[in-house]
Amino acid sequence: MRSIGIAEFNSIPTGIEQLDKILKKVDVEVYRGGTTCPGKYYFIIYGEVEAISQGMREIEKSTNVEIVSGVAPELIKALNKKEVGKRFSAIGVFEFYGIPEGVKALDLVIKSVEISVLKLILGWTLAGKSYFVIGGDISSIEEAVVLVTGSFKTRDIKIINNPTKELLDFI
Repeated sequence: MRSIGIAEFNSIPTGIEQLDKILKKVDVEVYRGGTTCPGKYYFIIYGEVEAISQGMREIEKSTNVEIVSGVAPELIKALNKKEVGKRFSAIGVFEFYGIPEGVKALDLVIKSVEISVLKLILGWTLAGKSYFVIGGDISSIEEAVVLVTGSFKTRDIKIINNPTKELLDFI
């Protein structure tokens, strides 16, 4: 089973050091890694559950870390910025205080509700926050809101019914 590990550090040098430590010990792929606002470092690794778990156990305990097992293929597409370009009767915009929570929440939504991922933004120029935008029918978006608010601390969530075509160009 494939999984992802997400780690977010308040120190850029520490984050780089911890990623290096993981890459030297376990067989994983790096999907993303880099700096984010305000002066944080994060990475997302992908691989087999045991390798991800072992690697993430190596990380300092004071770090914001999440492991998502059995990751949805749509989440990997979103991480790689492959966006869907069709119309939806509703969209949901979900904002989180950090990167790991946003990724884990999106994976839960993808696995639980019939939606399309329009956008996933992680940290950069957002003061370390993350957000994602999903599209679907209004009941699917509302179901996603219930799932996320019941499991994660969010900064803000909005449902936009019947979004204009022009709006989708600017999310």
